Parts: sequence; structure tokens; C-alpha cells
Amino acid sequence: MSEQATAAVWPPMRRDGKSAEFFDAARRGELVIKKCGDCGELLAPEAAVCTTCGGTELTWVPAAGTGTLITWTAVHRAPNRAYTELVPYTVGVVELAEGPWMYARIVGKPVAATPVRVAFEHPAEGESYPIWTTDTGATAESDD
Repeated sequence: MSEQATAAVWPPMRRDGKSAEFFDAARRGELVIKKCGDCGELLAPEAAVCTTCGGTELTWVPAAGTGTLITWTAVHRAPNRAYTELVPYTVGVVELAEGPWMYARIVGKPVAATPVRVAFEHPAEGESYPIWTTDTGATAESDD
């Protein structure tokens, strides 16, 4: 759906047995989150246990792909060599419309309580993954 933010290539994401369904959904352009089979609580994609009841029977369910930007930071110093050519970029916390919070790259101009929507990166290597864009018409090319 979107293009790379810079000419440089982001380090590829890799799946494991626990993340396969998440990455399969991203490839289809769908955002999925987890749902507790015991109490019905909706959870962030990385959840391993329900934070409400401690249940471990979690299933993947579709998410709306909308939310609100809670907080963010602009990264100007690469955390390691793989990111050197990518700075500056923005990462943040999005509160999904369903309630859970999700950490992700933010594209566009972040402002407190900004509505965001999901978009997907489909790199040549590694897995497709979600990014979040501000609802100001921003595209991945304007990533700051």
C-alpha cells in the first residue's frame, strides 16, 4: 500500500510460529489483534497472555485499522548500523479503536491525539508489516 520512507531499506522483519498469522494478515493488507478465549478481552498483537484474566487461549481477530496517536518520538540517532540511513524516523504508540495499544512506525506529522490509520509496508525481503499514518493525507514519503 505504501512505499519505503527513504531510499534506504528497512531491516527485514522475520516471522516465527507465534507471529505467522499476524504477518499473513499484513500481506493481505489486514490488521489483526488477539482476543482472549476466556474473557473476550482484546489484546495487542504481541500479547502472550491475557492481561485481564491470565488466559492463554488467544486467537487472532480483525481490527478496524484506526486509532489515536498517544505518544511518539523522532529518532535522529540510529539504534544500530541497520538503521543509519533511515534516520530521522518516527515511532510511537497507537491506541487502537478496539482499545489495545500498539507500537509502530508513524508516518506524517504527529500531533497529540491525532487520528491515525493503518497502512502496510510490503518490502522485497522479509515480512509485510503495518505502519500508521496521520489522517492529514500524509504518505510514507513524508516520514519525519
